[in-house]
Amino acid sequence: MTGTHATEAPAVRRTLVMHGADAADTARRMLPGLPDDCFVPAGLDALGTAVGEGLAQIVLVSGVDEQAAIAGGVPALAAITADMDGGPALAAEVEAAGTPRRAYELWEAAGRLGPCGRELCRRTAGELERLAAEAAGSAESPVAAQVVLVDAKGERMVGMFGRMAR
Repeated sequence: MTGTHATEAPAVRRTLVMHGADAADTARRMLPGLPDDCFVPAGLDALGTAVGEGLAQIVLVSGVDEQAAIAGGVPALAAITADMDGGPALAAEVEAAGTPRRAYELWEAAGRLGPCGRELCRRTAGELERLAAEAAGSAESPVAAQVVLVDAKGERMVGMFGRMAR
């Protein structure tokens, strides 16, 4: 028809990107095709909102502090160290580290940042999906979680894990 144009429905937001305090710019650079309203500071309230809105995917781009808070703190980092063949001495050092940032430094100094960082991402993604399932009142998560660990400056990707969809 002359003079008329088909109108497209607005794109439905399907992804929420949560970012750590120092990782907002990095998250946007990693996912440049997403609109600004997809990016929010990391927090469990944002996860609950995403579940309530029926989103399909959660992406977390953050440093070790935010991920440790979700995964279980420094004790979880010590367990990851032991599970990733860091040895009992390094696991004990991580347990005594006091902060996730110090645990990260210990992993890095021992050459275990790669495997331990990836495992932290895996466990954080699992916990995000568990919390999403809980928020939805279901046995399975309605969202797929992807998690990216960035360095202390929030600039360089150190590890990642995730699912594209459920």
